[in-house]
Amino acid sequence: MRDIALILHVVAGLVAVPFGPLAIVLTLRRRGLNWAGEIYHWAIALVCLSALVMVPYDWARLWYFWPITIASYLFVYFGQRAAEAPGGLWYRGVLRGYGGGWVALWTAIAIVMLPETPWVWAVPVVVGLALIEWLCVHPAEGWTRQPQSDG
Repeated sequence: MRDIALILHVVAGLVAVPFGPLAIVLTLRRRGLNWAGEIYHWAIALVCLSALVMVPYDWARLWYFWPITIASYLFVYFGQRAAEAPGGLWYRGVLRGYGGGWVALWTAIAIVMLPETPWVWAVPVVVGLALIEWLCVHPAEGWTRQPQSDG
């Protein structure tokens, strides 16, 4: 079971890495949920579910991944909810949700790939969150404009 979960985890992560930015860009550009956001959401869901399956196999070393995994999925879930109802400050929910999930994904990759250099783990968090918050304060004009009605 652990091997199957690991394979699914890696494959879903390989899908989620490029689809995170694509989901953000297309969602903001199209002002709503789209195919890239759906793929990103389900890829992150599979990454998180497979992580929850693998953690008990090495609980003493990996227990802290459970709360991180749940929080990571919730970021993307709330980003998707924001994408479903554009209006007002909806773009902040998309940026913080989808973007926060992507930052968490890269942080987990850094933790796994560079376990002996914990200071590197902070790089995705510091850079990613600073960029997300900068975009929330300085949105593109198209994100804040009300959609035109066809009637």
